[in-house]
Amino acid sequence: MLLQFYFSNYRSFEGEGILDMRASGSNELSSHVRNTLNERVLPVTAIYGANASGKSSVFEAFQFMAFCVLESLSFSDENKKNPYKLKVDSFKFSESREKPSEFEINYIDKKGKKELYYNYGFKIDNSGILEEYLAYNTKTGVKRNEDYTYIFKRERNQKLHLNSTIEKFRENLEISLKDKTLLVSLGAKLNIDEFIRVRTWFINTEVINFSNLLYGVLLENTLPNNIFESEEVRKNLVNFINSFDDSIIDIEVEKISAIDENDNDNYRVFTIHKSDKETSTARISMNEESSGTKKMFSLYQTLLDALENGGVFFADELDIKLHPLLMRNILLTFTDKEKNPNNAQLIFTTHNTIYMDLLRRDEIWFVEKDNGVSNLYSLDDITNEKGEKVRKDSNYEKHYLLGNYGAIPNLKNLLGRE
Repeated sequence: MLLQFYFSNYRSFEGEGILDMRASGSNELSSHVRNTLNERVLPVTAIYGANASGKSSVFEAFQFMAFCVLESLSFSDENKKNPYKLKVDSFKFSESREKPSEFEINYIDKKGKKELYYNYGFKIDNSGILEEYLAYNTKTGVKRNEDYTYIFKRERNQKLHLNSTIEKFRENLEISLKDKTLLVSLGAKLNIDEFIRVRTWFINTEVINFSNLLYGVLLENTLPNNIFESEEVRKNLVNFINSFDDSIIDIEVEKISAIDENDNDNYRVFTIHKSDKETSTARISMNEESSGTKKMFSLYQTLLDALENGGVFFADELDIKLHPLLMRNILLTFTDKEKNPNNAQLIFTTHNTIYMDLLRRDEIWFVEKDNGVSNLYSLDDITNEKGEKVRKDSNYEKHYLLGNYGAIPNLKNLLGRE
């Protein structure tokens, strides 16, 4: 499980942003809390804020970190046809634009049957990697640079520090390592277990920007695994869709054969609807379904993978095209220990305040921009002039919309008139 995501000098964040998935000591909604090692960890985080406040910057910072881990082997300038280039989007409105950006995750993962705390991060600019490190410990949680045993530590123009368990790979690593390549990316390619585990952790995350319409269309046309071959998959998909539309009684998939050997097979999906009086049925192309049905269809495999395998699902504007009650149902699934037995974590940005009453104070986060600089904080961090926290029985939605927690738009006349 993800314990903490740290980043600095990225997009609208000049300083640091820390998203903490560890639960506070509060006993509110205690059923949400997952106990693992010595930590109490949360399965859900909702991030609120005004338009252009920097909510998406938090998402994009995590997306960028995952992208680097998965693709940094392609960042080399030697390959001119390379589809991926290193471009670090640092804060642009001060001297920080010349400084590196930093990214770090603290998480719990298994090594064999044993669970360990891991700390992985790097400092990076457009010229390459300045620092990178991977460390672990067995006793304490997030203590940056304390009580950890380094598996490796890398600094530009310094000798590579390697733990004795991977020292035998030094020659291969040093020969192949480039300025713009992360060591975990290279080490995973060389089949070194410690590096494979880090890369696999990022592979098991889903990072999706639903505000990108092109990406949304791509997802809507991506079929669930084995839907053509498996009757059980289609049945489970129908049950999923019935959770919000019980008029759909079946799913049919047609295969459109490739024209020649260079083309891939294509598929068309149809929903079978029953009439109001259940005397007849209608066959409707998925392309003709509502945007909400298509969105839920596209979410099915992602939600299934997360709930069956665990991992992090980080989504920007997840609830676009979804009725609030549908989104509430998704949240209730992730916070239910029986429906989410593998401790999958859902992190999402949103403007919809209707979800606030489902969440703990430490599961509600805000991004506020002041003088062009974004700041990330949780509802649990807020105190009044007496140092008192927001009460757990407060109407979070009402107080947020009244501006008591910050992170709301500064509204003026819409047409700019006096």
